[in-house]
Amino acid sequence: MTLRTIESQFSEALLKLGHGPNSQDLSLNGPISPLTHPKVLWAQLQFQNNPQQEAPRFSIPDWNYECFKDLAAAKNKYPQISLHLVGKPWMIDRFLSEKKTEAIIDFNELGAVVISKDPLELEAKNELCDHVLPQMLNYALSPELWGTNGKWPRFHTRLKKILLEKNLLQGQEYCGYYPLNIVAKKIENSGFLGSEVDNTYLLVLPWSFSLSALEKLEEVIEREF
Repeated sequence: MTLRTIESQFSEALLKLGHGPNSQDLSLNGPISPLTHPKVLWAQLQFQNNPQQEAPRFSIPDWNYECFKDLAAAKNKYPQISLHLVGKPWMIDRFLSEKKTEAIIDFNELGAVVISKDPLELEAKNELCDHVLPQMLNYALSPELWGTNGKWPRFHTRLKKILLEKNLLQGQEYCGYYPLNIVAKKIENSGFLGSEVDNTYLLVLPWSFSLSALEKLEEVIEREF
């Protein structure tokens, strides 16, 4: 398969991503990222068209990692690692802020990653997960997302501010995780779908939650409350 063919498939896939659903699934068990990150998508297409190509290895400062096709495979090789995370922004934020040294991160359909400060005994593999997960992990841990002026701290500051002003927060919030007064359920009418948990309306943001989505959510909260 030629590079031109892969580029054509990539362009078509990106076009489809641009016509996603109007609603925002911010439920507890919603997708990690409804819109596939472009670099992950590119890696998927490259593997599908050239499965013999060697998987990339990213150097992620201070971390060692190994990729697996699913959570069960990761747990089977590293049973001693007790910290298992779902690969959503709020859990990555807690992992980083609490300065944990190892974990298994479940990125659902993409697979699972073991991440550790200590060296890992890597096995030679060349599966789909070995191509897409390094891209996803590199993105999920990037300073562009978590630095002082990164996307998630900025989004969190803005969203927490308006939620406090409207007296909607009910419980401990984290970056990308917001338990709200149950009256907040009315934002479903504007396309923001959360979860009812312990008499709260919980919003859990995915990786693809955008600035335009944040602005729309702010507008809805301002209008409704």
